[in-house]
Amino acid sequence: MIISLALLGALAFANSTPGAPQDAPKQTTQASSPDNTPPEKLPAVHEEITVTATRSPADVNVLPQSVSILSAEALEDIGARTPNQALREEPGIFSVQVASQGSPIIRGEIGNKVLYLWDGIRINNGALFSGPNGFFNQFPIGSIDRMEVIRGPGAVQYGSDAVGGVINVLAHPAETFSDPAKFGGELFTQYGSVDGEKTSAARFWAAGPRFSAIGDVSGQAVGNYAAPGLGHIANTGFNGVGANVSMAYRVKDRQTARVSWIHERRFDVNTYTQSKLNADGVPRIFGPFEQRGILKLGYDFNNLSRWSHDLKLYSYYQYYDAARTTTVDSASTSNKTVGYTDQSIWGGGVQNTLFVGDNHITFGGDYRTESLGTTKNLFTTTFATGNVVLTNPNGNVPNGDYNVGDAFAIASFRPWSRLNITAGGRFDTTHLISYPRAVDPLPPFTIQSMTMDKRWNSGIWNVGGVLKIAGGLNLVANAATGFRAPTFSDVLSISVPVFASGVASVPSPSVLPERSLTAEAGLRYATPRVYISVTGYNNHLTDSLVSTAVGTINIPGVGVVTALQNSNVASGYIRGLEMEGSAKLRRDVTLFASYTYTHGMDNFAHVPLRFIPPPFGTGGLRYTPLRKRFWADASVTMVDRMRTHAPNDEIDAGFSRDPGFGSPSATNPAYRPGFQMPGYAVFNLRFGAPVWTHGPVGLDLQAGLNNLFNLRYREAYAQQELLAPGFGAVLGGRFHF
Repeated sequence: MIISLALLGALAFANSTPGAPQDAPKQTTQASSPDNTPPEKLPAVHEEITVTATRSPADVNVLPQSVSILSAEALEDIGARTPNQALREEPGIFSVQVASQGSPIIRGEIGNKVLYLWDGIRINNGALFSGPNGFFNQFPIGSIDRMEVIRGPGAVQYGSDAVGGVINVLAHPAETFSDPAKFGGELFTQYGSVDGEKTSAARFWAAGPRFSAIGDVSGQAVGNYAAPGLGHIANTGFNGVGANVSMAYRVKDRQTARVSWIHERRFDVNTYTQSKLNADGVPRIFGPFEQRGILKLGYDFNNLSRWSHDLKLYSYYQYYDAARTTTVDSASTSNKTVGYTDQSIWGGGVQNTLFVGDNHITFGGDYRTESLGTTKNLFTTTFATGNVVLTNPNGNVPNGDYNVGDAFAIASFRPWSRLNITAGGRFDTTHLISYPRAVDPLPPFTIQSMTMDKRWNSGIWNVGGVLKIAGGLNLVANAATGFRAPTFSDVLSISVPVFASGVASVPSPSVLPERSLTAEAGLRYATPRVYISVTGYNNHLTDSLVSTAVGTINIPGVGVVTALQNSNVASGYIRGLEMEGSAKLRRDVTLFASYTYTHGMDNFAHVPLRFIPPPFGTGGLRYTPLRKRFWADASVTMVDRMRTHAPNDEIDAGFSRDPGFGSPSATNPAYRPGFQMPGYAVFNLRFGAPVWTHGPVGLDLQAGLNNLFNLRYREAYAQQELLAPGFGAVLGGRFHF
């Protein structure tokens, strides 16, 4: 942390560097404005445009929220193999890496309290469970154009789950029309030595006067990764294929029809956690396949009238299918439970943006209906005879529908030339209906007790402002409410958590939405050479769900475990400090650094909250010539020692000496006394260059050296890793035409 703070301090003095250039420093991207954005709306410094923070193009400099933007160029330079890995050096994001999964922690929140979007379409749904999940990685890395992150609440914009933050993954768009017609594309391949990763992608595009299209296909094969002193760790790989197609047709000069489709299928998804619980070596948890796809249709009207600058109509269909096996072996029998998930989501909405001078308002509404289903098969094999008996065990989450409707409005206005205010409101209504089957309840639950017809309504708001003090110095402040509506997992789950053992969830019919109130304030200093941001926040949590023991329950194929039931009895807070900055030391050299501190407490139990990361930060130098003949990036990621832990960490396999043997126990104790994790500093070096160029045709090569000094370290909340990956070289090539 000392290194990170020292780098941030150095940024404050960079403004006095003699002979510094006058061009704006590159933070993460310099996105161009859409054709229909009025020229007077364009920013003068740090020309970063976000579409996520207000649901319409906006200059990040006038937004009170903390926004990170990871550009297409930055994504290429990082050489990540998953979306989660691409965010590892972004300020304020503790993006723990696991072999096939990965869950970013934003402001102490994870899983169902961070909202994931694909091009504005929700990935979180009515079946999402708490804690870490791999849904963020269910996007083909070759299809991603950029990512935008809101650090802090985004519930007014997107509804439930956006408590800690919002991550919007944006595909390569088909937005440019050309006369005469043009076409092009690129071929990309990448190899990673630490896990034998092989990633390949091909992209093609074409544009005419009224029609444009872009499409890509990609494939990945990721093996078992190597950790210092341990060699390759079994059950840490996966395979995947993906595709994305986007087309646009200009119906009239101010009207455009759009259609896009994204699909990702991952298979042979291994999980190291609990992989050694079976004495015969058969992994406890395995994912034969999982696939997700989204088909989206849209129709845009630009400058339709004085009351409609940008009107969007859209609809979509999303599907998700997955299988997961849980194997519990004894000396005489093997019990393999195969669970199947089937989810179908239909949705749509309308959104309108209008300008009145320097003021604008975006408003609209969405509706979606989700059909959620699960089934289980239990295969019991007797080793002595080889006989296999198939049964349909009790203990399923019932099938059901989950319907959500909302209306929202977000306004930005200038009551004074030095002050920009953003305010908004939203009303959400959520309706859960279950259809239990005879095989769903476990005693003492019945079909009647698992038949639910629940509705929850939530009204939320936000207000914030950016006040220009002098020169490039601005004061920012924001207050926002948030919520998380109960899901089938909260209300009707009968299951054993993936990353713990000896406990199981049971139905909780009386739960209500969890709620939050976040207040944040800070200073931003932005000049053509220096950018510094310091933000402090407090997130007050109420009606928080707590799982408490209510006895035991017998799970078929697993055995007798402690039953945990949810109730809205807790409250708490998460407080933190985020600092980030960059400075141009010279025209082609940029110094950058960030530091994040988070603290969270459960006021009900008077114990620390879970998933609060230790202090962490990143610092480094970036060399990027204007013509980019050769570029280089040297960075260090630093994480302090984890000094406190939550009680539930003590039943988390990730905190045991060896997560492969499940939760900490007498024979498999905690990794460190007090469930602590040692601090670490990991150095990375990346560089690349165009090696051949002829007009629009060219070949670029790049390389990365990750964990340069092969450091042995372990990440808090990484869940399934014994140790993090050791030194690894990543080599990539990109041929464009």
